Amino acid sequence: MSEIDTSVEMKGMDAVRYNKLRGKAIKEVGIFWPYVLIPIHLITLKPLLFYLKTVIFEFFLLQFKVKWGWRKATIARVTDVIDGDIPFLPEKSDIYLDFINFWIRSLNFTILRLGRKKALPHLARFMAAIGTTYHEAARIYKIRMSTTSRPSAGNNKNMKAIHRVDPHLLCVPSLHVGVVVLTYTFFTTVFRQEGLTQAEQEQYSKELWDGAVEITETVLYVKQHSVNCIPAALYMMTHLLKDQFTIQDAINFIDCLFVDTSHISAEQGKAIRNHIHYMFDRLLLEGCNEEDWIVPVLRWLMSQPVTEV
Repeated sequence: MSEIDTSVEMKGMDAVRYNKLRGKAIKEVGIFWPYVLIPIHLITLKPLLFYLKTVIFEFFLLQFKVKWGWRKATIARVTDVIDGDIPFLPEKSDIYLDFINFWIRSLNFTILRLGRKKALPHLARFMAAIGTTYHEAARIYKIRMSTTSRPSAGNNKNMKAIHRVDPHLLCVPSLHVGVVVLTYTFFTTVFRQEGLTQAEQEQYSKELWDGAVEITETVLYVKQHSVNCIPAALYMMTHLLKDQFTIQDAINFIDCLFVDTSHISAEQGKAIRNHIHYMFDRLLLEGCNEEDWIVPVLRWLMSQPVTEV
């Protein structure tokens, strides 16, 4: 164990936990404890079951019923011309697939940093929040599914696996984007509320923000989503997270996309951000007098070319 850092006012186990994690990134702490603790505590089991039920019935089975011919659906094609400026980079599929561990590591870090007793209520709230995110997105999926043009998986094992388990019919809004935004917003709020040091808050907030931006960019690099899927997800999260993830937060998030990359030009990056800003602003303006956030998203989806399956 490292020597206790006397420059930070902490006592007992809080000081011990702080020093064990001092200097470590969230991505270094692993994913073990959530798998052990969440299923065995009543406070976390109920939201876990809600999340699993939603993912199974309102995400996977919803798509596979259409793929297997058990359900008829009208599917909007939402690929934009500007998607052609973004190269297909299957080597980034590891980042795309890491979005689950992105939030599980955050749960694990919360347990290690706060202790099990203090962390459990936060774990329960997060599982309820992620379940609600899937459920709210499914309200759109059940009315109008959507897809994008995606290249063949080629010889990339990850892309083959992605194409095998994902029928690719639920693109707008992007749950990848919604979940990483939820993860950033939720845990930075928890760390502030629980009184982590300013240095910790700054370190972990930046790590989660950068990770959310990277995963969001990657959903376009692996062609699992279109530029049109991102603003819909950000719009959804401004409603689900209300004052925690604000319109300004969404604008700041868009401004960070495709800024530091060698894969596209600065001009192309600016064009992508401008398009996402335009679509986000359009949803905001069309939705400002609507009681339900899904209305402007559905209105846009209904205007897109469709495929009957």
